[in-house]
Order: sequence, then C-alpha cells, then structure tokens
Amino acid sequence: MSSEAPLFRFKAERPQLVSEVCRRSFNDFVAMSQKGDTQGLEYALNEAAFMEIERMQRGAGEGDEIRSIAWWRAMSKRLTVMSEPEKRELLWSLTQSYSEDIAGKFNPMVYKMATGALPIGLSFLFKTQDIKDMPLPTNLKHVQTTMKHIRDLSERVQIQGETETLKSLARKGTLVFVPTHSSNMDSILLGWSMHSAGLPPVTYGAGKNLFTNPLTGFFMHNLGAYKVDRRVQHKLYKEILKTYSQVLLERGYHSLFFPGGTRCRSNIVETHLKLGLLGTAISGYVHKLLQDPLASPLYICPITINYNLILEADSLIHDHLRAEGRGRYFLENDEFNQLSTVARFVMNTVRMDSTTVIRFGQPMDPFGNRVEADGMSYDSHGRIIDPRSYVRSARTGEIGYDASRDRQYTRYTGTQISDAFLSNTVIMPTQLVSYVLFDILEKRYPRWDVFRLLRFGTDEMIAWEELHRGVDAVLSRLKELANNGGPKLSPMLLEEKADSIVYAGLDYLRMYHIPVAVERYTDGVMLNRLELIYFYGNRLRTYEALLREKVAA
Repeated sequence: MSSEAPLFRFKAERPQLVSEVCRRSFNDFVAMSQKGDTQGLEYALNEAAFMEIERMQRGAGEGDEIRSIAWWRAMSKRLTVMSEPEKRELLWSLTQSYSEDIAGKFNPMVYKMATGALPIGLSFLFKTQDIKDMPLPTNLKHVQTTMKHIRDLSERVQIQGETETLKSLARKGTLVFVPTHSSNMDSILLGWSMHSAGLPPVTYGAGKNLFTNPLTGFFMHNLGAYKVDRRVQHKLYKEILKTYSQVLLERGYHSLFFPGGTRCRSNIVETHLKLGLLGTAISGYVHKLLQDPLASPLYICPITINYNLILEADSLIHDHLRAEGRGRYFLENDEFNQLSTVARFVMNTVRMDSTTVIRFGQPMDPFGNRVEADGMSYDSHGRIIDPRSYVRSARTGEIGYDASRDRQYTRYTGTQISDAFLSNTVIMPTQLVSYVLFDILEKRYPRWDVFRLLRFGTDEMIAWEELHRGVDAVLSRLKELANNGGPKLSPMLLEEKADSIVYAGLDYLRMYHIPVAVERYTDGVMLNRLELIYFYGNRLRTYEALLREKVAA
C-alpha cells in the first residue's frame, strides 16, 4: 500500500500546495479586514508585530525566526502611515514566508530507508538485552534468522485495536489520526507502528524545535512532517497553520496531529483538547463536497500511546508543577535534546519485560459518529447515517459552510475523541504502583495538598503489606472497569498477580531516573522522588472517581 499512498505525490504537488495555502490565507484576511476597523489589516499586522516583539524581548524560544525583532519594530512604526496597498503587500509577504516555513517535504528514498532502518533502530532501543544475549551468527541462514528477530518488535511494542478497519478505510477515504502525546518519541513509534500495521504514511505537525534536533531533524525534513512553531501565537500564523492542515485534507493526504497540542506535562489522560486543527476536518470535508458531492470521506482515528517510562518525565512534571494555575509553558530543552540522557534511557528501559502498547481506537467521521470497515457512519442506535446531511442547510438543503454549526460539531467530535482516549488508554505496571504509593501517602496526611506532600513527603516508608494490599485492590477494580468499557490493561496486568506487578513496577521506577524514584528495603519502600511517583500515578488519577467507588469500600 505504501507506494500508492497520497504522500508519494507530495514532492510534485508541494509548490501548488504552498501557493494555495498562501493565496487562501491572504484572501481570508483581506476579506476579514473589510468587515470593520477592528478587523482591518492594520489591526492584524499590529497584533502580529506586538506579540512577536514581546516574545523576542522575553527571549522566549530563540531560534530560526521568520523576521528579526528589528524588522517587527520597524514594521509596527510604519503601519500607521502605510497605504492599503502597502499593507496588502506586507501581508502577502508574511503569508508567503509563513506558508513556506510551515510546509513539509517528503523524499520517497528517505522513506524507504527509514522504514527499513527504523525497525532495527527501535529494536536496539527496546531489545538490546535480547540482542546482547544472542550468539554471533555463523552462516547466512543464521544471519537472516538473527535479523528477523532484531526487526521483530512485537514482544516489546504491541499494536492493538482497529488496524484492519483502518486499512479498509484508507482505500475509501482520507485518514486523520489523533493520538495522545506523552513524548517526542511518539512520532517515531507511530511511524513504525503504522508501517508495521500496513497503514499508509501520513503528514503530521511537529514542533519546530525538533527540526533542529540531531536525533530527528533529518527525518522530519524528509518524511512529510510540517513545522508547528508553538512560540508564535498571533492570529495570522495560527490561521495559516489551520489552512495548511485543511488543504492537505482536501487533497487527500492522510494526516496526523496531536489534539492535546503538545506533550502532556502531567501524564493524565488528555481530555481537554485543542480543537483548532480538528476543525479543519469539517471545513476540509465541506470544501471537498462543494467541489464534488460524491467526494471521498474523511475518517478520524484516535490512538493512545502507552509507556511504562517516559524519557522526558522529569522535565514534564516540573514544568507542570511550575505552570499549575498559570497557563501553558513550552519546553525548549529537555531530556530528548540530550544525547547522553537518551542513551541512558535506551540502555535502561531495554531490560523491561512489559510491553509498550500502541492502541488504535474505533474510527469516526468528522461529526463523531462511529465508522465501520464498510466506510459507513452509524449513530448511537446502530443506524446508518449520511455524513453529508450534517453540512446541508436546513432551509435550502444545500451543502455549505456554517461557522457556528461547524464549531458545535467540532466540540462534539472533540468529546468523542476524549472518550476514546479514556477507554483506549492502557494502564501499565509503573502507573499502577505509583498511583498506589502516592494514594497511601495522601491517606497518611489527609490535610496536606499535593504541593505540601511533594515538599515534605520524601523519605516516607511504605510497608510491603500496605503496598501489596493497595495494588491488589486497585488491580481488581481496574479489571472490572476494563470489562465495562473502561481503560484497558497491559499484558502484565492481565496475566500476572499483584505481587509480581508490585516488584516489576518498582524495578521499572528504579531503572532510568537518577536519583531513583524509590528505594527498596527489608521493611518496605522508601519514596525518594515523589514528583515522579506523582507523575506516573496521574495516569490512573484520571479514573479516580471510578476507582474509589469500590476501592474505598
């Protein structure tokens, strides 16, 4: 399927695609400027200048800039005396620059090389211990057997869910993958899992900082990723970014974006999603139907990415705790940018017996309705429905845009994706053990809030019996929830008893982080890195109300 995927024509179409994004964004802003003074070009350009100057003065995210701070200052001073044609020329110049900067690239040769090398590279990441223990190959057949084992990641990275349905839908329409986002490793693992499952390559948005990262830059520049500069917050840039996403979908490019916006700092299951790019699925679908009433459909697929340990856990939780109640922060430097830390993560996590799980959820149409392998949409009662009916005028019956209507649909689809994340999250041993450890501490000091616990709870000792009892109780409740549409359980949680899970979870918490998160003693477990225990336990804290219904009893 891969060589027939739409992304293989991207190189030839890129100039036309960038031109279309630029033209449409420019026309939209000019049309907006004609609605009144508050929406004029001067207003839009001044907002961009003000926000960029402010950002650069703070030194927030210094890097590859479209325009220098001196250029923005000079432009803002000239705005009040510019003629309307001059403002339009300035808008056109900025739109061109941003469109070109955002647009990705795709090199079929690099894709072929990457899909051949990636399984080997990931195998060395996840299976180093296996490889170390293998005897040196002595003949060609032995070499072939060894390479087959190295390329087989199924023991350490498990793919679950609706992959067969998605393969069928990829032949009928355009796929839009919407995963959870925990680590900068997500894109790498998703690329491998899609290729391994026989799904087509996708274009996807990635933080601009990753394009300069030596670990990822080469592949980002050549595998269809487009740049998302999260430092830039003005409306002009955001509208160009959404237009780019929409034009990709209109042209049939399978796409991926993280609806959480950026990596989840707290490690909870993401339920508060950013709907800007999700809205492009509906607007892109309407645009296609206006061109052709029988246009191929769009399908949205939620994905959960489930790790035992997260490379950037230290930076993420510290950022979350700093930003609690104070808005969003963007990490410029973290463990993913430090080669020595990545190497330590690789060498330690390979010793895990537990599996990383990539789970593909039930596909849906842009309006949140379930879609089956036949490509049909079904309502909550199992009746077939026509998605085109959602974008027809109630008065005329004609297909068309309706901003208010489409925002409502987008919000509903966002809730359906959130629900899919909750039901398709796979609970891992590290998360279960961490949740119980922190829960015991909270019960020990019921009047302390989280910040006080994190500050003063270090070096507390948790008795073995108390920990085993707590894990057994929570595990029993998790199994009940899993049988009733709740979160899924990793293979270890399904197959092993609570005692084995306790020891495995503690071992994993000691594998990578320095200093270690917990210390094991004869009489119990000492809590050493409470912020990490809190971080990993947050995955279950999303389901706390459901867990406590029976655990408390």
